Amino acid sequence: MKISLIAAAIVLTTATAASASAFDGTWKYDVKSLQVSKKPNVYVLSGGKYTCSTCVPAYTVAADGVFHKVAGNPYYDEVSVKALDAKSIKWASRKGGKPMSDNTRTVSADGKSMTIAFNDMTATNGVAVTGKNVVARAAAAPAGAHTTSGSWLDTTEAQVNDAGLLVTMKMTGKAMTLTLPTGVAYTATVDGPPAPVTGDPGWTTVSLKAPKPGTLIETDYRDGKPISVSTYTVAADGKTIRAGSDDILRKTKSAATLVKQ
Repeated sequence: MKISLIAAAIVLTTATAASASAFDGTWKYDVKSLQVSKKPNVYVLSGGKYTCSTCVPAYTVAADGVFHKVAGNPYYDEVSVKALDAKSIKWASRKGGKPMSDNTRTVSADGKSMTIAFNDMTATNGVAVTGKNVVARAAAAPAGAHTTSGSWLDTTEAQVNDAGLLVTMKMTGKAMTLTLPTGVAYTATVDGPPAPVTGDPGWTTVSLKAPKPGTLIETDYRDGKPISVSTYTVAADGKTIRAGSDDILRKTKSAATLVKQ
């Protein structure tokens, strides 16, 4: 599941690699260091229907609290949306009848921001990514729509548990092994063919290149098609990594710093 800041954090966390032993170890994303996308997320709940026009793929379902079929998303095949009151809604998803993720969105009293409390259970090993993030209003809700409707920009005001922030890397020769608390893992060879990724239905293979010492470029694929390209650069003191990601599907860019633990 990828929505708001969390939609950007979950993509970066599952795309970290390294080209030298200086990258080895466990690293943690610094949420405050995020450079978030300038492209807004757009949701509209109006006339008994909910539309996410910036989701990939976009969809519309009845906002009646009942699960409805949606197609094309590897993380869920049903979505449920329900207004809780005039300023909040609950969104939930499942796949094959199993709960995948949910979030409660609450608009502030002045209408300028919205807090999203989320619970992402898409991990194959059962470890959930949980937390809260705040988005800022970029455009007003359409006339007559629920107050959670409109365009919203990600911010760095967020809280995420370690399952969504930690990554462990180990370089052996030209082979990089990556593991995440959520069970996502791969071993790929720099300049080698695409290698399989386990534990993530939306990210199936990965390829790595090292254009210069201390820098690695990673391309992520879903069923053979590229979905993101990320660049990772280790600092001279070996204490941080700067990671920049280009989300091909959503056409967004973001960046963050990882701190060695």
